[in-house]
Amino acid sequence: MEKRPLLPMTQLDMLVTSEKLQMMKLMLPYIPSSYRGMLAIYLKFTEFQNTIRLFNGSGSSSSSDIIKSRDIHSPADILEDLRPFMDPKDMDSIDMLLNAINMMDMMKGMDSPDFSAFGNSGEMADMMNMFNTIMKGSEDNE
Repeated sequence: MEKRPLLPMTQLDMLVTSEKLQMMKLMLPYIPSSYRGMLAIYLKFTEFQNTIRLFNGSGSSSSSDIIKSRDIHSPADILEDLRPFMDPKDMDSIDMLLNAINMMDMMKGMDSPDFSAFGNSGEMADMMNMFNTIMKGSEDNE
């Protein structure tokens, strides 16, 4: 069996499981096969009960406060948070996507250059219109 790197626990996993449950999960391969299914069901059912208690529990914190929100400034923030949970081959795809997002952000900053150093903005607009007309004419000739 191929050995995969251990995944970190999500916020939800940390809230609904305990060290005892984690140890029992680790022991599953060593339990006789006839008991594994029932133990696995018990473990997941216990986590399910803990989840229900967590979100329906009476207390001062609302369910929106249970899992901490994260500030999102761009889609790249989400991808960065998902990255540690992904398969290594998928991480390469995420890295390429993050690089593409960074390149697009850099290009976005270049889209609106400051032409104020060139004097009257009307003159610059006239010059850009002339350039566009010339370029359009060269496309028509092809």
